[in-house]
Amino acid sequence: MKVIRILGLADGRPLPLDGHYLRSCDVNAHGGRGAVDAVQDPAKARRFTDVVEAMEYWRRQSAVRPLRPDGLPNRPLTAYTIEVVDAPPASRLN
Repeated sequence: MKVIRILGLADGRPLPLDGHYLRSCDVNAHGGRGAVDAVQDPAKARRFTDVVEAMEYWRRQSAVRPLRPDGLPNRPLTAYTIEVVDAPPASRLN
């Protein structure tokens, strides 16, 4: 199993979520700008079966505002630089 760790904004600016783990993201919230819920404990993060599934989640496109002003797909989570890491062992979940 895998989890997504947020490293920072894609443009390099720091933010309070740096180093946190993604619990959820609503790509349609805030008019298509998205809303991220992140936690410090990787045991509470959303789990993915593999890197491919995690990257597909990261690349989800907003249905509310599918395109950015430049005509490219609006994928709110791609505003963040992430890494996909191993989820903690199941024994840590109890």
